[in-house]
This record gives sequence, C-alpha cells and structure tokens, in this order.
Amino acid sequence: MRSALCGALSCLLVACGADPYADRRPDEQGLTELRHDVRVRFEDGQVRLTVTRQVRNDTDAEQRFVTEVPLPEGAIATSLRLGQGDAPLVQAPLSTIERVTAEWERLTGEGEAEPTPIGRLLWSWDGALQLEVFAVPPRESVTVAYDLLAPTRYEAGLMLVEVPAPEGLAPRFEGATAEPLDHGFLVRRQHLTQPVADVRWATAPLDLQRVLWRLEVDAAPVLEPAPVAPHVVFVIDASHSEGPSGIAAQLEVLPQVLAHTPDARVEVVVVRRRAERLFGAFVPVHEVPARLAAEAEHLVPGNGSHLDEGARLAAQLLTGVQGPARVLLFTDERLRTSFTNAAALEALRGLPAGAVVHVVERTGRLRGTLREERDDLAPLAPVAEAWGGVFFRVEGSAAEAAPGEAARALLELVRPTRVDDLQVDAADVEVSVQPSLAEGSSLWLHGVAEHPPELITITGKVWGRPFRRVVALDDGLSRRLPGLAVGASDLRSQLDDDEVRSAAFLAQAVSPVTAYLAAPPHAAPSRIGTSEFTLGGVGASSCGCGGAGLTLGGTGRVQALVDFRALLGEGLAPGQAACAAQLGATASGRVVIETTGDEVVDVEVSASGEAMTACLTEAAWALRLPQVFGTPGGTNRFVVEL
Repeated sequence: MRSALCGALSCLLVACGADPYADRRPDEQGLTELRHDVRVRFEDGQVRLTVTRQVRNDTDAEQRFVTEVPLPEGAIATSLRLGQGDAPLVQAPLSTIERVTAEWERLTGEGEAEPTPIGRLLWSWDGALQLEVFAVPPRESVTVAYDLLAPTRYEAGLMLVEVPAPEGLAPRFEGATAEPLDHGFLVRRQHLTQPVADVRWATAPLDLQRVLWRLEVDAAPVLEPAPVAPHVVFVIDASHSEGPSGIAAQLEVLPQVLAHTPDARVEVVVVRRRAERLFGAFVPVHEVPARLAAEAEHLVPGNGSHLDEGARLAAQLLTGVQGPARVLLFTDERLRTSFTNAAALEALRGLPAGAVVHVVERTGRLRGTLREERDDLAPLAPVAEAWGGVFFRVEGSAAEAAPGEAARALLELVRPTRVDDLQVDAADVEVSVQPSLAEGSSLWLHGVAEHPPELITITGKVWGRPFRRVVALDDGLSRRLPGLAVGASDLRSQLDDDEVRSAAFLAQAVSPVTAYLAAPPHAAPSRIGTSEFTLGGVGASSCGCGGAGLTLGGTGRVQALVDFRALLGEGLAPGQAACAAQLGATASGRVVIETTGDEVVDVEVSASGEAMTACLTEAAWALRLPQVFGTPGGTNRFVVEL
C-alpha cells in the first residue's frame, strides 16, 4: 500500500527560479534566462519534474541557446515543448536519433526562409541530456519546457529522490519535505508498506522473444516493535563444560537484551542437573544487576546440562502471565545422549500462546566485536523455531564495544529486524537475491528474459516464522518498466539498439537512439543557416550572418562557441593563394575537412579541374590545426566554401 502525508493523489514541490533571475543582465552574447521553474510531483513509484525555462535575446541578431540538462539518477526525459513569445507551447514528437539529426541539419542549413525557433532534446550521457534552441529571435523570448521522470529509492519508510538544481535557484516547496544538497535538493515522501514488505513484480515485452522484468521489495521500516512490558526468563547453562568464563559470557548478554525492554519483568533460571530459580520472583530490569551480584554464589558451575529441565521451569513460571512472554535458553550444545528435541518441546508445552523461545550458544569467540548469527542447521534450531524463535550464535565481547553498540548488536534477540532465508521463485527466470533483507531496506532487481512468469513467489523467515507472498503483475510498474530500462544503464546495457529503441518509444523517452525535435510546420532552411558540421556527434553548430553560437550550462554561465569554419578558411587562405598563383586560375571550390580533435583525418575537395583539386587537397592536408579544435571532442566534419 502506498500513501503520502500530503494527499492521496500526489505531493507537489515547486522550485521557482523567477526571483533569482529577475535581476540578471544579458551575458556577453545577449541572452538572459528570465525563468527557470521546476515543479516536482510524486507519482506511483516515481517523480515527475516539469521544467519550464524562458530565455530572452537582447541583441539584434538571432542567437542559439544550448544547455546541459542534469538528470536525477536513472531519470528519463519524456517530452519537449517549445513556444515563441506568448504563444502556446507546441509538443514535439519523439523520433529516432537519425531522423532528428537529419531534419535538424536540414532546418538549420542555408535557405531563403525567415528563421523560426526550433529545438531538440538529445541524449548526452547517463547523467545528462543536451537541450538546444536554434534561432532565438532578436528582442524576443522563447519558452522551452520538458518533463523528466525519475525513479525514487526506498529507505526506512521513505521514498527519496535527489533533484539536481542550478546554482542560484531558490526552490519553494509545497507539501513535501526537502533537504538542500550541494547541487540540488533531496525530496522525501512517507511510504507505508504492507506488513513485512511491499513486493512488486512487473514485465514488459520488447519484442516476441525478449521481455523486461523487474522485482521490487521494500521491507517495512520496523518489522515488529519490541514487546511492551514482557516477562522474560533467561535460562543459564551453569554446567562444568561452560565453566566460570562461559557463565560470565552468558550473563553479559542480559543487559544488552534488556536495554531494549526497560519495562520488562525478569527471572533467571540456572541449570545444572536440576533447574533452579535465581531471583525467586520476576523483578524489574533496574534491579537485575544488583540481584545478579547478590546471587553470585549460586552461579558457580556444576555437573549436568539438563536443558529440558530449564525449559520446563521457564514454562511453568510463564504460565498465566499477561502480555508478551520470552524465553532465552543458553547452551553450549554439550548435552546428554538421552536428550531429545521432543523432550524439550514437551517441556515447553505449558508456555502461553504467542510466547517466543530463542536458543543461544555463547561458547565461540569471546573477543572482538559483539555479533549474533542465526544457525538454522543447528541440532537445537527446531526447538526455537517451534515457538517462532531462532537458534543464535553470539560471539564477541560487550566490554570492547562503544556505549550502546553492544545493545544494538543484539537487537535481533529482542525483535526481528530482518527477513532471513530470502528466496524468489520466478519459474524459468533466475532471480538471485541476498539471503537477508534488513528492515527499512529495499531489493530492486531487473533483467531480460524470454518468458518471465505472471506470478512469482517470494519466501523467507521472520525469526522462526515463515513469510510467503504470491505476487501478481503490478500494472503500474509494468507500464513504467520500459522507461526504467532506458534510465538504468545496467539494464540498458543488456539490450541491443533495436530493443533500446523499442523501450524508448514505449516510454516516449530520450535515449541514445531517440530524441525530441520541436519544429513548427512552417520551419524551413533559413537565411541564417549554419555551416555543415557536427559538434561531438551531437549536431550543435554556430549561426551564420555574424552571430556566434553560445552554450548556457546548467548553472547559467554562457560561453561563446568557436567559428571553426572561419578558422579553417583562414588556415586555407595561404594555400589557396599559392594554388591560384601556381596554376594561374581562381582557386575556388568546396573543401570538406574531417577532424578528430586538432588532427586532420580526411579531406575531400571539389574544384575546377584535377590540378586545382590536387593543389587544394595538399593545402588542406598541410594544415596544422590550433588546439581549440580539441574542444568539441569526437569526430567532426567541416565544409569550407572557397
């Protein structure tokens, strides 16, 4: 069951950036970001961020707006909307990266039409997208909006998501708890689970052969509270095989356990050949240390390890008590051959319903960090399991622990804090899980299979009690699963390009193979068409007619883009002049230069005649590019008209 403090439908968080940007002056390129609003809405299992940004061009020439969009972990972009001035925003369609790149190059190419704003939203890397708007009109503004869907993470009854935000953004929160971070904020929403855990199972077909699957398990923040005012009987093994040090090690456990139940009433039973009460009454917790000290002479070792007799006396003492009842049977497991588990269970038969019995072995390593470990294979484990308890092996020393640390280490003896022996049966799909799931933690797994089942079974143990849940497909998670596959790099890496494309279109998400292009129907190649090159394979380019492009990063800083075509023209000028002088003809034509960083890796020349083509080719290959060409990265192609 999912719930939220702020309402059944959704929680809203609005980050309003108008005030911080109101007094900003135009940057060196003449662009001013007037608005940067972020609206965060919790939906079932995810968070939707609706981002609206408005940029004004304060110059007399068209400008280009480029910014990196930082993503929350695993987030995807599912829309792009663009509008000029006060006009309504127009929704862009999702398309393949090949189609978006080709159409972008066509629309930003040279032509006769009047320029009109167009935009695109592209995959950059796992943590960011690139947003670009071409031809921001002079003395006007454009508004661009996009939606991001971010998966939440679960922690101790809370759904959490880290939302990156530009420096200087002044968030205003409504109906949600948020904590500032260095580069954004952490948003929280309460999440109420079913008893023990929420379990969700989802599948989503990619094609006829391959199907995505996902398992989500959110353990309750507290599996079970500590008992209130319990009656607790500690059965101490005072046999010679334990010796004084073993008896002391057992007694060391008592204050650590009782620290979690300060309202308990306590009795101690000492077992040798016979079982005897130590206090003679149930005493409050605060009296236990003094009573143990006063009865020290009755805690010396002797012959006999009649664990069943200690169990019998504990059951008799707890008969008829009101409220929770607990028995902790200590043993070194060195019992007489005539002892049987059946005899111990018969001795415990008189316990009240709901009582819990643990069996505790304390003869292992008695130095170092105090710790407990369940052992379901121990011969005495069935005795504890029959009463909902566990056979524990307790090692280490409380004396070596920091204050409070020893008590925390043994909390599992007081109340269950984890689901043990966790297993998932998903038919032919192998779902590997860790054997224990701590309360308040989560287990989220995903993968690809041919035929994942519609039903799965998850089992485990809470103390000695079995946990079993049969889980059907979760429709909401199944709908979100393609988007989760696009955003999760470990799952996306298991898919080929066609499968990523299929998942991206199902989720309407930007991916390495899909992108958004926002262009009005009348958009066409314009008089400010750009030079033909791609920047780092992304397709960014600088406007012609003297207007340099710009990059507006996530923090709002603006940097000028280099006019690489102009630099190449300048570099070719001496060679062009030499070819003209050598051949006695005008050295005109088209030179296409491909670079990787500041290295020329390919040259194509179209000129009048073979001699001029050969001469200009040699001139292009002779270029030594400046280091600034290393800035774009990747392989780039430049066209220079001579």
